Amino acid sequence: MRRIATITAVGLVALALPIAASAQAPTSFTADLAPANDSGATATAEITLDGNMAQIDLTGQGFFDGFPHAIHLHGEPGGDNVCPPAMNPGDPDFDAVDEDGDGIMSVIEGAPFYGGVAVSLTTEGDTTPDSALAVDRFPTSGTLDYSRTIELPDDVAANLSSLHVVVHGLDLDDSAEIGTVEIPSSLDPDLPIEATAPAACGQLTAAAAGGIDTGAGGTASTNGLAGLLAGGLLLGGFGAFAARRRNADGSA
Repeated sequence: MRRIATITAVGLVALALPIAASAQAPTSFTADLAPANDSGATATAEITLDGNMAQIDLTGQGFFDGFPHAIHLHGEPGGDNVCPPAMNPGDPDFDAVDEDGDGIMSVIEGAPFYGGVAVSLTTEGDTTPDSALAVDRFPTSGTLDYSRTIELPDDVAANLSSLHVVVHGLDLDDSAEIGTVEIPSSLDPDLPIEATAPAACGQLTAAAAGGIDTGAGGTASTNGLAGLLAGGLLLGGFGAFAARRRNADGSA
């Protein structure tokens, strides 16, 4: 009887091993970013998650070349976060998003939908919301071409399919400059809105190793706005970068 019990126990352990291995298998997430504020910019993000380690690759086109693009994972982990239902002037219901009626969706106007900053996709160093506006550590190319492996917080790693990728910074009037549109940023009145307004947004959806789509939609969330302001002390960097760019171009 003891021998039968031992064999049975060993068999149960053997059956459990494939399940445990499957649970730890890397999971792939993707996001297709659509233009916001008539930026014309689009991007594709791919995340391969192994435990809490995430390999993140993001490529885009049509972004303003030569100016820092803050890129974040936005949202309350596990919450009901969405890209705004109307992101471009002329879209139906855009007026409901553009609360101040200036024809531009600001970062704060979009935040009740996509939530605050959960992860800052910097090129090096810290990736917490504290680096949300680390101007010297974000891509500046018009194609973004971002690739980095980072460790995610537990709640973020467990809820990636409830988050969104948002890219900020755009040339609203096709002037090849930032700041010619004389509207202040919703984060800091000393900055132009072009420095921080969303240029593209896309929801992350996940497919497990077996290819089962586990992405989730949702309704608007008003949580996490504080994350947008966590990098407030770094906001001045955008102004300094814009000034350097104008001086290099010989512009006033």
